[in-house]
Amino acid sequence: MSYNQPLASTTDYGAVKVGGGLNVTDGVISAGAGLLNYGFYSNGTQTNPVANQVNIGTFSVTGPNNGVTLIGNNTLRVTNAGTYTVLFTTTMAKTSGGTSAMSIWLRYNGANVPGSRQDLELINTLSIIFTSGNFTLNMAANSDLQFCWSSADTTVNLSALPAAINPIRPTGSSLKVTMTRIS
Repeated sequence: MSYNQPLASTTDYGAVKVGGGLNVTDGVISAGAGLLNYGFYSNGTQTNPVANQVNIGTFSVTGPNNGVTLIGNNTLRVTNAGTYTVLFTTTMAKTSGGTSAMSIWLRYNGANVPGSRQDLELINTLSIIFTSGNFTLNMAANSDLQFCWSSADTTVNLSALPAAINPIRPTGSSLKVTMTRIS
């Protein structure tokens, strides 16, 4: 397909209006750094030291990121305003019998995010259970997000996976969160 005029330029819109994070150089359209905000964070085992208290998920590993930063060891801060999708996975363990409930949810600027809670029923001694979830929310520039969890059972924890053999397998994090700006 060919065009008799450029798709866009810095002086003429052509077929595409450039702005809002889009750039054009020699007729090539690209997303500017302001649109490409993302961050990946994970951690090892996290315990539930006090029953029925809010635990804030912590992070010790920072993966690729741009415009999403880790503040302290438990707060994810976005540089730019926008709509973000938050994907998380947890690996949980329970070391006692009986049935225990566990709740996980998000906190935005210190306030619980309505609709973000997920509850799990953990039955008997459970070596490992995996769960994942996602949430999309509008975030202001320089706003914060935290991952929260709670259980009445102190034997419930977020559990990292050790390296394994036969076959050789890598370690696994207890909590992984990926944030991506989608608009």
